Amino acid sequence: MNTHYPIRNTILTFLLFSLSFTQTIKVQGKILTQNNEPISGVNIYAGNVGTSSQPDGSFSLNVDANATITFSHIGYTNKTIRANSKEFIIVLKQGALRGNSIQISASRAIEGITPFAFSTLTKEEIKNHYTVEDVPMVLASEPGVYAYSESGNGTGYSYVSIRGFDQSKISVMIDNVPLNDNESHQVYWVDHGDILSNAKDVQIQRGVGNSLYGSAAFGGSINVITEIINDDKSLNTSIDYGSFNTQKYRFNYNSGKELYKNIGFNVRLSQIKSDGYRDFHNSRQNAGFIGIEHQTEKMTNQFRAQIGYQNTDLTWDGISAADINNRELRKLGYESYTDVFLQQIYSFNTSYLYNENLNFRNVLYLVNGEGYYEVFKHDEDFYDYNLDITNQFSDLEEEDRETDLLRRKWIVNNYYGIAPTLSWKNNSIRFDIGSELRFYKGNHYGEVSNFSDENLISQFGKNWYKYYQYMGTKMSFTGFVHMLYSALDNLKIIADLQYQGHRWELKQNLIGHAKGHTLSAPWDFINPKIGVIYNISSNYFLFANYGKSQKEPADSQIIEADDNWDANPVIAAAEVVDNTEFGCSFINQKINGNLNIYNMNYHNEQLKNIDIEQEGEYEYSLVNKTTHEGIEFDLTYKYNSKLKVNLNGALNYNKFATGESKGNFLPNTPLSLGNSTISYKSSEQFSTFINVRYVGKQFVDAENTREGQIDSFALLNIGSAIKFNNLNVNLKINNLFDTLYSTFGYSYEYNGYWAYYWPGATRSYNLKLEYQF
Repeated sequence: MNTHYPIRNTILTFLLFSLSFTQTIKVQGKILTQNNEPISGVNIYAGNVGTSSQPDGSFSLNVDANATITFSHIGYTNKTIRANSKEFIIVLKQGALRGNSIQISASRAIEGITPFAFSTLTKEEIKNHYTVEDVPMVLASEPGVYAYSESGNGTGYSYVSIRGFDQSKISVMIDNVPLNDNESHQVYWVDHGDILSNAKDVQIQRGVGNSLYGSAAFGGSINVITEIINDDKSLNTSIDYGSFNTQKYRFNYNSGKELYKNIGFNVRLSQIKSDGYRDFHNSRQNAGFIGIEHQTEKMTNQFRAQIGYQNTDLTWDGISAADINNRELRKLGYESYTDVFLQQIYSFNTSYLYNENLNFRNVLYLVNGEGYYEVFKHDEDFYDYNLDITNQFSDLEEEDRETDLLRRKWIVNNYYGIAPTLSWKNNSIRFDIGSELRFYKGNHYGEVSNFSDENLISQFGKNWYKYYQYMGTKMSFTGFVHMLYSALDNLKIIADLQYQGHRWELKQNLIGHAKGHTLSAPWDFINPKIGVIYNISSNYFLFANYGKSQKEPADSQIIEADDNWDANPVIAAAEVVDNTEFGCSFINQKINGNLNIYNMNYHNEQLKNIDIEQEGEYEYSLVNKTTHEGIEFDLTYKYNSKLKVNLNGALNYNKFATGESKGNFLPNTPLSLGNSTISYKSSEQFSTFINVRYVGKQFVDAENTREGQIDSFALLNIGSAIKFNNLNVNLKINNLFDTLYSTFGYSYEYNGYWAYYWPGATRSYNLKLEYQF
C-alpha cells in the first residue's frame, strides 16, 4: 500500500467535524389500559428503533425530536404520537394491531422487535453521503458490507457482497419488486442510475434474515423503498461535477398534497456521466422515475415507473501485480467492450385494511429489459462462430480458418409477477400468509459483423449474422406462512415456513455446430426459519435465530450461451446454506449498540473467477462445503444534539471446509471490515462529516498465495454541506490521503504465477449545487 500525505494542517481543523445529525431526546412514560392497569410487552418503535414496555408498563426510548412513535400490542388498537415531550402516559384501547404496523413488522426489521441482524440507511443519511456513486458504494458504510467497482471510482459496474457472499446470493428488491436476474441471479446496479435520490430508506438484513419471497437470501437482503408523497410541494434541480470528468444532472418535482389531499405524485429525471478512474471505463446513465400515490382511510395505492438506460465501456482485464502500485500504469487499459442496456420497472403496491384484525397487501410488477455487450475480436476461428454457412469446410478447416469480427451478445427479457399477503391476528398471535407467482422469458442471441475475411464480406456485407440463439423460460412460485407469537410479555417468537418452486427450461436453436439442447429442471425447496427476542429491560435485548435457504443454479453454471462443444450439459446441484446466529442490543440516551455472532454452513457453493478468454464471463468451480462465520458490531455514541460518532465493523472467517484447500480463506472476501464516522451539525445551514473506511487483507486464489494477496487499506473521506437560502452546496472528498489500493483480483498459472487486480480511485472530489425553487 502506497500513501501520500500532501495536505495536513488545513485538514486537521476540518477533521473535527463530521456527518449530519438531528437532535435526539429520551422519551419515557407508562402505558396503561382504559382501566389504568399497566400493559407490558407493548411494541414501541420510531422508524427503525424500537423497544418494549416493562411489566409495570414503563418504557424509555431515544428518538429524534418530533419523530413519530407508534405503540402496538396484540389485542389493543395502535396509537401514534409525536415526540414533542419527554414524559407520556399512553392509554391503549382494546382492539388489535392496525394493518400498517403489521406490514412493517412482517417485512421490515425493527430493533428490539425483530430477531435478525440488520441496519437501515435513513433518508437523511443517504442525503448526506450519496453523490453520484452506484448503490453498492453507499451501502459499504454498513456493518459486514463490502463494495467495489470496475471503473475504480464507483460509477458504472459496481458490486456488493455481504458476509463474503456476492450479490448473486443476496436478495435485492426495489419497492418490494424482486430485482435479481432470473437466470444469472445477478444485480446490475448500473441500470438503476440515481435511484437513491428518491429513496425513503434502504434496509440491509444480513444472513438468511426475514426475506419472505424473491430471490433466495444467503448473504443477506437489500430493499430500497422509494418515496412518493410529501406533505409539501417541491421543485428542485441539481448539478454535480467531480473528478474523472464525472457529472450528474437531476430534476425532481413533488406535487405534495396540493392537487388533492389523498393523491400525490413525484417525477425525477437524471443523467450521470463519468470517464471513470481507469482508462476505457466511461459510463453514461439516464434514468427516470414517476410515482403516483393514492391514500384513503383504509387503502393505499402506489404506482411507480422506473426507467434506466446505460451505455458503459469496460475493460475486463485487471492490472498486473507489477504495475498496480505505479500511479500511471495502474489506470491503463485498452478499448475492450461496450455494454448497453435499457430496463423498465413498473409496479403497483396496494395495502387494504379490512378491519382491526385483517389486512391485505399486494405487489404487482412488470420488468422489461433489452440490451447487448459488444466487443471487437481478432483472429477468431470459423468453428466457434458457426461461419461455415454453406458447409464447405471440415471441422478442422473451420478451426484453422480465422477472421476479425465485431460481436454482440444480446438479451431481450421480461418478467412479471404478483405477491399477495394476508395478515390476521388475535389476542396473542399474528399470521402473515402470502405467495409470489412469477413468469420469466429471455431471448439470448449473438450477432457478428465487420468481418476481415473477404468471402464473409462478400457474403454478408455490413449485415449482422446470428451465430447462436436460445430461449429461456422460468416459472417461480413461493408460498409462505409467517408467525409472530407473544409467548411472554418480554419474549417474542417469530417463525416462518417458505416453499419455493422453480420450473426452468432452455431451448437452444440448431445453428451451425450447436447441439440444439432442450434442457429443463424442476427445483422444490422448503425453507424454515425461527427466531426469538428477549427483552431483559427496555434497554437490553437478546436474540437468536436459525434459518435455511436454498438456491437453484444460474444458467451459466449449466451451459454457456454460445456453447458449441458440450454434448451433455449437467444440471448443477442446488446451493444450500444453514444460518445460525446470536446477538444483543443496547439502547439508551447516549449509546446504541448491536453485536451479533453468526455461523453459516454452505453446501455446493459455486465460486467464480474471471474468465480471461471471454470478456464479461466467469469460470465456475463447485465446492462441496464452505463455512462463513464471524462477528459484526454497530455502535453509535451521541455526544450531544450536534455531534455523533458511529463505529461499525465485522470480522469474517470465510473458509473452505473440504477439499485440497480446506482451511484456506475463500477468494476475494476481506478478513475484516470497519467504518468510523463522526458527524457534526451546527445548524440547518451547516453540517460536516469525516469517515474512515477500513478493509482487511484478502486473497485472489484458493491457495491463499502470498503473491496473490490484496493488502489491507484504509480510506479517509470527508464532506460538508452549506445552505444559502434556497441554494444547497455539498462538497465531498474521497480518499483524502490519496492512498493506492486494490479492490478485487484474480490469478492463473501459465509459466509461473500471475496475479491481476482492479485498482481503486485515488483522491477525488464531488461538488454539488442544488437549488430549491
